[in-house]
Amino acid sequence: MRGDFFPAGSRRTGFPGPWRGLLLLPGLLWAAAAVCAAAQAPPPERFAMEEVVVTASRLEEEVRETPRNVTVITAADIARATSNFVPELLAREAGVVLRSLFGTDKNAGVDIRGMGETAASNVLVLVDGFRLNPADLAGPDFSTLPIDEIERIEIVRGANAVLYGSGAVGGVVNIITKRGAAKPSGSLYGAYGSYGTFDARASGGGSAGDLNLALNASSFDTDGYRQNGGLEKKDAGLRARYDLSGWANRDLFRGLLAHLSAAYHTDRQGLPGGVPIEDIDSSSRRRKSSSPRDVAQTDEARLRTGVEADLGRAGALRLFGGLRDRAGDYVLGYTPLKPKSRQTSTLDETTLTLEAGWVLDWGTGPLAHTLQLGAEAASTEYVTERLDQRERKNSDLAHGALFALHRTRWGDRVSLDLGGRAHLFRGAFRNDDLVSFGGTERWVNGEKFHKRFRDLAGQAGLVWTPRQETSLFAAVATSFRIPNVDEFALAEDDLKPQHGRHVDLGWRERWGRRAETGIALFWVDIEDEIAFDPNLRLNRNYEETTRRLGAELSARLFLTDRLTLRGNAAYTRARFLDPGRDVPLVPRHSANLGLEWRPVEALTISVLGAFVGDREDGSSLGSRRFAEIDGYRTVDLKLAYTWRGLKVFGGVNNLFDERYATAAFSETYYPMPTRNFYGGLQWSF
Repeated sequence: MRGDFFPAGSRRTGFPGPWRGLLLLPGLLWAAAAVCAAAQAPPPERFAMEEVVVTASRLEEEVRETPRNVTVITAADIARATSNFVPELLAREAGVVLRSLFGTDKNAGVDIRGMGETAASNVLVLVDGFRLNPADLAGPDFSTLPIDEIERIEIVRGANAVLYGSGAVGGVVNIITKRGAAKPSGSLYGAYGSYGTFDARASGGGSAGDLNLALNASSFDTDGYRQNGGLEKKDAGLRARYDLSGWANRDLFRGLLAHLSAAYHTDRQGLPGGVPIEDIDSSSRRRKSSSPRDVAQTDEARLRTGVEADLGRAGALRLFGGLRDRAGDYVLGYTPLKPKSRQTSTLDETTLTLEAGWVLDWGTGPLAHTLQLGAEAASTEYVTERLDQRERKNSDLAHGALFALHRTRWGDRVSLDLGGRAHLFRGAFRNDDLVSFGGTERWVNGEKFHKRFRDLAGQAGLVWTPRQETSLFAAVATSFRIPNVDEFALAEDDLKPQHGRHVDLGWRERWGRRAETGIALFWVDIEDEIAFDPNLRLNRNYEETTRRLGAELSARLFLTDRLTLRGNAAYTRARFLDPGRDVPLVPRHSANLGLEWRPVEALTISVLGAFVGDREDGSSLGSRRFAEIDGYRTVDLKLAYTWRGLKVFGGVNNLFDERYATAAFSETYYPMPTRNFYGGLQWSF
C-alpha cells in the first residue's frame, strides 16, 4: 500500500526545488502544533472541528461527528480570501483542483479525488440543497453564484450517493446562501480591475416580525484575458423565511417554518477556443483567439420553496419543491458565409424536483438513535439544437428514489451510521437531423429510444472520539452515476451507469488552543466508468476498472491572535488497473499555503500560494502521444482596510506572472490569466 501512496522513481512525484516545501508544509505544521500545544494563545473564532455541517447527513452535526473528510468555508473566510470566484475559493482546499477554460467563473469547475475529465458529472454541487448540476455535460455554472451572498460552503469528500443519488462520487459541495440579518442592513460593493473588469453588487435584508428577507443584485463585466474572452453577467436573488408557528395547531406542531428562494441569472460571453501547444508560453500568442466570433448567452432561473415542521415526539418533517429553467444560445465555428441566425444553436432545459424527509430521534438505554427517511422525484425536459452539427437532441428524464439513514450513538464517544438508497431512472431520447429539401431545411425526427436503470447505494460510517480534541473515522460506501443527455446522445448502444466502491479513513486533531490538523486516506474502485473515447469519438463504459488512491493532509496554526497559517497537501493516484495507465487530467500532487495577518485591527493581509502538479492531456488514453500539461505555481495577495462600515481593498492575482493552463485536449490549451490587479470599496450599513 505504501508504494501506491508514495511511489518512487517517477518525475511526476517530485516538486520543483523551491516549491518542495509547500507539499511538506502541512506535515511541518503538524509537528509545530505538537510542540506548541501546551502554549497558550487567544482562542480562534472557531476551530474547524467545532463547525456545524449539514451536507454529510442532511442533519446538523459537528465536523468531529462526521465520518467523512469535511471542510467548512465561512463567510468570514470568504471575506479574507484572495479568491474572487467560487471555483478558485474551493481550489484552495485539500484535494480540490481547479478546472477553468477562460479564467473566470464561467466554464470553470473543480475536481475532487481525481475524477478527471468527467469531474463536472462526478462532483455534485448544491445551492441551499438544490442540485446545480445540469442534465448535460456543461457542469455546474458557478457564475450564477455571487460570492458575497454565500454564508458558508461545505465540502464533503467521497461518495454520498445514499443521500444525494447519481453523481455524488468524488464529493459534494453544498453552498449555503445568506439570510437577512436580525436588523435591517445592507451592503454596496464596487471593484475595478485588469482587462476592463467592473464588478458592482448590492444586497440587503432583515427581519420584521416573523418574516426574514434577503435580497441581492449584481453586475459583472470584463473584456477577459484573451481576445474574445469577455463575460458580461447580471444576477438577482431573493431568500425569505416565514415563521408560521403562531398560526399552526400547537397540539400538532411545535414549530412550522416556510421557505422561499428565487434566483435569476443572465450572461453573455465570448468563446475564444484553445491555443496550440507552441503558443502556450508566448505572452502575446497565448492571448489570441482561435474563434474570434464565437459567442454564447445563458438565461437561468431557479425557484425553491418548502416547509419544515417540528412534530415534537413524532419527529421533524420537511417538504420542498424546486424549479429550474435554463435556456441558452451559442455560435460555434462562426463563418461569414451564412447568416448568424443559421449558425445559432439553442438549448432549453426545465427541471422540476420534489423531496420529502422525516427525522425521528429516540433512545434505548445508553444508546441514542436518529432515523432519517426520505423520498425524491425529479423530471427534466431537455432540447438542444446544434446547427453546427445539424442535429437536434430531445430528452425526457425522470428520477425517483427512496433512502434511509440510521445513526446510533454510544454517549459522546462512538457513533455508527448505516444507510441505503434505491434509485429508479427512466429516460426517453430522440436525435433528429436537419435535412435540406429543395433548398429548405427541415428537422426530420429520428427514432425514439428508451433507457431504464435501477441502482442501489449503501454506506456505513464509524466515528470514535476518545477525547474532545481527537476524532477518528472510517467509512465504506458505494456510488453510481447515470449517463447524462450528452453522453446518451453520442454513445455505444450498451452505455450504462457506472458503479463505485469507496473506503475512507481519517484522523482529526486539535492541539490545545494553537492548532488543528487533519488527515484522510481514500480508496475508490469504479466499474464501467463513463467517459468519452477520443479514438472512437463515442461515450462508453471503460472495460477496465479505474482505481483512485490518495491522501489529504491539512493544518491550521494560530501563531498569535493576529496571525494564522494554513496549509494543505494532497496526493491522488488515478489509474486504469489493467494497463496501469493514468486517468487523464488528474494531477498527482497539489498543495496550498495561506497566511492571514492583521498587523493592526483594521488591516488584513492575505497571501495564498498554490501548487498543482503535472497531469495527462485530456485526450491521452494510454498512448501518451500528447504532451503532459505542466504543473504550475501561483501566489495571490490581498489587502483590506476597514474603517467603521467602509472597507477599502486591493489585490494582485498570479503575483509572479506564471504562464499556465488547467486544461488541454490534443495539445490544444486554454491559457489562464497572467499577473492581474483589482481594487475597490465596500460599504456596509
